[in-house]
Amino acid sequence: MNVDDLVRRGRPDSTGWARSEAGRRALDGVVTAASAGDPAGVDRARASRPALRWSFLATGLAGAAAAGVLAVSIVAAPQDAGTTVPPVAGGQPGATHSAGAGTTLTARDILLAAAGRAEQAPAETGRYWHVKTVDVYGPTRIGTGDDAYSLLRSSVNESWDAGDPRDASWTGFRDLGARPRGAEDERAWRAAGSPTSWRLDVDGPSKLVLSTRPGKGDLSRDPEPPRYLEDLGQLTLEQVRQLPTEPGALRGWVAERIRTGEDMGYAPGSALGDRMLFGFLSRLLLDTPAPPKVRAAAFRVLADIPGVRSLGTVQDERGRSGQGVEFRSGSETEWLIVDTATHRLLARKIVSNPKDAPAFGGKESSTLVLTAEWSDAAPRVPTLPQQ
Repeated sequence: MNVDDLVRRGRPDSTGWARSEAGRRALDGVVTAASAGDPAGVDRARASRPALRWSFLATGLAGAAAAGVLAVSIVAAPQDAGTTVPPVAGGQPGATHSAGAGTTLTARDILLAAAGRAEQAPAETGRYWHVKTVDVYGPTRIGTGDDAYSLLRSSVNESWDAGDPRDASWTGFRDLGARPRGAEDERAWRAAGSPTSWRLDVDGPSKLVLSTRPGKGDLSRDPEPPRYLEDLGQLTLEQVRQLPTEPGALRGWVAERIRTGEDMGYAPGSALGDRMLFGFLSRLLLDTPAPPKVRAAAFRVLADIPGVRSLGTVQDERGRSGQGVEFRSGSETEWLIVDTATHRLLARKIVSNPKDAPAFGGKESSTLVLTAEWSDAAPRVPTLPQQ
């Protein structure tokens, strides 16, 4: 049974389950690192990505509040728990980037420039739509009191979606292990003797095993053809290619599904409607094989969402620089880093800090995009990211 089936079968018929404490614990328990000796952990962790990778409700803003399960990438190196913005290159967090004397680059400037580059990009071809990401999620709290510390878990997720429905699609997974979340957590971890593995109590028949050691890579054939933007209709590749290329039409298409979709029902232009709109379009731009004109339209819709602001020039954890934009809505904050040379998203991070979050912080999930392109290269077991 994959994670999607598990959630659908086990979830009570109530729309708030995924955001509840029971949902949070159940979904957290699904992710099991196999590197500490739990063979079943490989299949449970790997199987979750094809089921959930395009589900915003499961892996986006709502999912971050619920569990942060294999959602998506951290855009900064380990930070203190209270630090929640990507590192800034040559400026303070949240500062705008100077584009010239007397000129300030706003979020709208950044996103419209990306739209222009996306529109001019040549159409790509290849046997597979190949996506490789490093995904970070958590935190997981270890211990109690002053000696406690938080861990973040990470993994490499790779997919090869066949362009021809007669060909097989493939999914790869490799657990990268757990590490202290920030500097204070690392100090507490070292004070505890620098343990390399943990067995945690969770709901279910087995314990959750975490380890600092990377796991063995896994490659499997997907049982069904790939689907995209799950919460907006589980689109086929051909349906993605037919998405509206005019910004108003694309916005209307997404907004209508937010208004009528299961577990949504938010009116266009409402606070929650805009949150969902930003999240779904970010997902489209992150790893969906949308054509250049559709991507351009998505950037233009993002540029017109009220409240989106510039973070200036920021870096992801691999040292790649881009323009950061931020969208805050209630207890949720989402950041995107745009590669200004290619218009692609380098990274996406989501943090949820609800009022009832524990003192050490809410949930976070982030995705660092290493590859998102059409390719003829054959699928293979994911390798460790090069430093």
